[in-house]
Amino acid sequence: MWIEILGIFATLMIIVSMACKTMTYKGSVVMRITNIVGSVAFTVYGFLLPAYSTGVLNAILIVVNTYHLVKLIKEHKAQEKAENK
Repeated sequence: MWIEILGIFATLMIIVSMACKTMTYKGSVVMRITNIVGSVAFTVYGFLLPAYSTGVLNAILIVVNTYHLVKLIKEHKAQEKAENK
């Protein structure tokens, strides 16, 4: 039963992340973090079932979203630094 709850939680996190408005820095950060949380939950869910394709896909999505989140934060910091000169 708790595995299905984990799957529902993961689904809700992905849905919420896709509903985030990404036109702003904050919205983009919230979307990436929420998507990472959902992907972590789906990775655990996928390997517990076992549905390895779900687990592997979402493990890769964790890496992709983390890369883009770090890139977004670095670009934002560089932009703030340039504006403060």
